[in-house]
Amino acid sequence: MKKTLLKNYWPLYTLIIIITVIMRDFCRAADSDKLLWILTPTARWVSILSGIPFAYLPHMGYVNHLHQFLIAPSCSGSKFMLLSFLMLTLSFLYRIKERKAGYLWFGFSMVFAYVSTIFVNGIRITASIYLPMFLEKKGLMKGALTPDRLHTMIGTATYFLFLCLIYLAAAMISRCLSALVNAPFENDTHVSKFRLAIPAFWYLLIVLALPFVKRIYQNEWEGFGQYTALILGVCVTITVILHCLRLLRRRMHT
Repeated sequence: MKKTLLKNYWPLYTLIIIITVIMRDFCRAADSDKLLWILTPTARWVSILSGIPFAYLPHMGYVNHLHQFLIAPSCSGSKFMLLSFLMLTLSFLYRIKERKAGYLWFGFSMVFAYVSTIFVNGIRITASIYLPMFLEKKGLMKGALTPDRLHTMIGTATYFLFLCLIYLAAAMISRCLSALVNAPFENDTHVSKFRLAIPAFWYLLIVLALPFVKRIYQNEWEGFGQYTALILGVCVTITVILHCLRLLRRRMHT
């Protein structure tokens, strides 16, 4: 099977490596002019969700002076887009045996990752605008709940939740695609049983594992323990909620 997989999809795996290298540069970009392809639709989507207009500042991003909020290059969601793309391709492509369906899935993964990133990132940014204001009015922004920790919690909750939902949606779409082109799709009962472990693996790999390796090299550990605990706490909470909802759904259909 490995020889067949390599024979069918080696051009796609080569493209995945190339796209990863290119997107890695976009993730590090500090000039918003290089990210207009994702910042512009994101800012427009945020305006629709929040009712707040944004104006573009060259090289900086989209700004609203009244709320003193800037959609900067670091808010582009390019890392989430890369994460979604890698998960969609590397977690599903090897299970599609027919070459035509595999190439269709690759193209779908690129489009789906881009559209999903804009949609999810718009929700995250809108929450980042209004939730701190709401908690501040209620007097809850005190003690352990600092603005930085709240920002991390909002980002983690939004990105991880939707990454799980993207994976679950992709599982259904991949089967529909395979059926549409009469292509066999390899069912992995182990993966199906622990399906939420897949998005958890990809998210924690990008958000915690790789930064951990980087900190080993740089020997910088200040604040990383608290950051790790916060990330894991949010991810575990969301995983438990989704699992409970899945069990509840099963009971309702039995």
